[in-house]
Amino acid sequence: IGLPDVALPPIADTWSLLVTGIGGTGVVTIGQVLGMAAHLEGRGVTVLDMAGLAQKNGAVMSFVRFGRDPDVLHAPRIGTASADAVIGCDIVVTAGKEALQRIAPGHTRVVANVAMTPTADFTRDADWRFPRGSMEAALQQAAGADRVAFIDATRLATGLFGDAIAANMFLLGVAWQKGLIPVSARAIDRAIELNEVA
Repeated sequence: IGLPDVALPPIADTWSLLVTGIGGTGVVTIGQVLGMAAHLEGRGVTVLDMAGLAQKNGAVMSFVRFGRDPDVLHAPRIGTASADAVIGCDIVVTAGKEALQRIAPGHTRVVANVAMTPTADFTRDADWRFPRGSMEAALQQAAGADRVAFIDATRLATGLFGDAIAANMFLLGVAWQKGLIPVSARAIDRAIELNEVA
């Protein structure tokens, strides 16, 4: 990808990454790419996708757990207050109860897309307003204000690549640059090639 490798997060035993978003936007793909990247580097890795109503723009979470070796990974699911990092591809899902309960105050670091994605509430209430401020506040309260980065990844990815579908992969790059992903840029680049999806 042309970027120098940055210092990777230290993994004493494991590193737990939660990826949140909505179905059809590539959340599962991010989990698959990171799983392959970790495999290419000889790390232990588990990927568990919780898709729910993914085909109908429902909430999707991908639990990606890395380990120095496979023997230290005993469960694929990230437990309560156990996430080391969160990539929030959709702020509505990221600020929801299921994701918030996995954030450890003062420990978990979060990168979240603040683009406004209309929810089902909008179809039932024309006066509904996107509660961005309250969702940002919930994430800052859960993790700590200095541990959360808010980015309009959809706008930036659309400007750079001409398509909003690139937003989640763009956000993965932001998270990597912030040191939240414990695999190298080379391994991620190779995993994207092996995925064979444009």
